[in-house]
Amino acid sequence: MIATLISDFGNGDNSVAIAKGMFLQHSPELRLIDLSHAVSPHNLVQCSYLLKSAYRFFPAFSVHISLFDVMHTMPATVLLAKVDNQFMITADNGLLGFTFSDEKPIVWQYEDSESKSYIEWLDKAGSLIAELQRVNYELKAVKLIAFSPKVEVLPLRPLLKQNSVECHVLHVDRYGNVVLNLTRKEFEEQKKGRNFSLRIPRQMPITALSESYAELPNGMEFCMFNSAGYLEIGIKNSSASQLLGLKAFVQDQMIYNTITIEFN
Repeated sequence: MIATLISDFGNGDNSVAIAKGMFLQHSPELRLIDLSHAVSPHNLVQCSYLLKSAYRFFPAFSVHISLFDVMHTMPATVLLAKVDNQFMITADNGLLGFTFSDEKPIVWQYEDSESKSYIEWLDKAGSLIAELQRVNYELKAVKLIAFSPKVEVLPLRPLLKQNSVECHVLHVDRYGNVVLNLTRKEFEEQKKGRNFSLRIPRQMPITALSESYAELPNGMEFCMFNSAGYLEIGIKNSSASQLLGLKAFVQDQMIYNTITIEFN
């Protein structure tokens, strides 16, 4: 079985290793893959983007485990959801509803998974993983209870208007490229064959999509759809985030960047 891990733990201590050790106690042959542990602390938006943009590239019946904000509610519970023949394991912290609002997956609670500590939650999650493996993903054979998450966070959607769309910054990668919360499908449906103008404060608008980063001259601003299918703004061999003053959206933060795309 393949299992991925995502968290905001970073790599400065042993938190990730402890989680891996707990899971391997239950399933010694488990293939653990780090999806990312560089999520900004407490940043649900970034965690959601990194999870959603990566899970579909894994083989069917992979298990994706979120260690993000496990102890959001007390006692913490181990939740399971199935999305596109893949499994998500997380706690009741709003991540599932925020990330998979369009997919609307059925959510279950692993029976007797109430946990008063993070280590106890890891142990219960490890038991669920081992049980899924033992019954070959036959969910009827797993001790699951239908569950309606108590924590709900509304998804961060672009503001669609007749002749424009207003986007938020989902993520800034290590190169300073800025990822917006607009998919190719949403862009094309809104564009309707018209020209577009992506407006950045104090900069000339971008009016064309680029297909390849390699084809661009140094210092040129560009926008393109990344491998995850989201619109991305960048500057060749420079940091768009720093030079354009763009920062990722943070939940409950009063001041944040929005990017407007106009159609004509």
